Amino acid sequence: MNLMLRAKYSNSKDFYHLINAMSKLSDTIILNFTKDGINSKYLTEDKILMGILNLPKDVLEEYEIEKEMSVKLDLNYVKKFLGKARSSKSSVEITETDAGIKITIVDNKTGTKSNIYVKGEKGEPQPLKEPNVSLPVLATLPGDVFKTVIDDAETIGEEVIIEAEEDSVKISAEESGKSYTAILRRDKPITDLSIDKPSKSAYSLEVLKTAASVSSFTDNLRMGFGSNLPLKLEASGENGASLIFWVAPRI
Repeated sequence: MNLMLRAKYSNSKDFYHLINAMSKLSDTIILNFTKDGINSKYLTEDKILMGILNLPKDVLEEYEIEKEMSVKLDLNYVKKFLGKARSSKSSVEITETDAGIKITIVDNKTGTKSNIYVKGEKGEPQPLKEPNVSLPVLATLPGDVFKTVIDDAETIGEEVIIEAEEDSVKISAEESGKSYTAILRRDKPITDLSIDKPSKSAYSLEVLKTAASVSSFTDNLRMGFGSNLPLKLEASGENGASLIFWVAPRI
């Protein structure tokens, strides 16, 4: 069998963050290898949360592919392996095998390699469709700040209201006489903010907590939303890999 898939990404810690994030949504994902790079999408059964992993071709150090394909992977197995070896000073290489793929972590300094062979059903790439909506509010802030706010709000209730007007974003929760409010202002801690029109929307805290916890590794978490529109969270790794979550609003 002529196996022609080879990919190399220069930061195994980034790759671990992406795989760890997707594992919170499902034990298995389909990893697509296309002419544009590597990606994966998973939509929860209740259609409330979508996760997208993206490694565009231009952020891959090496990428060779004879024909587009997909591989279904057991994430728990892969995550354990990557968790032990993850480092921003090591690369991750993926090559095709007869039964699936081989993942190799290479220490960039010493050249030491560790391998894992992962069995996976091969198929055609899955189409990657994201919600086609224009979001009037866009904000950038540290991922750990957003995680802390969502964790705090979750101690109050099941639903969070996110509002934007003038130069701030307000995140609040209220239930049985208790309330929590965080006001995130431009420059404190929002580094970039654009509000085309004042917006307000409600989201499930349980769902947001999942997305916020696995996005907390980034200093630049990009958040977009609008009144009764999905919330978009985009976290970028150090070397260009990205993770996107879409959270359906509560209407």
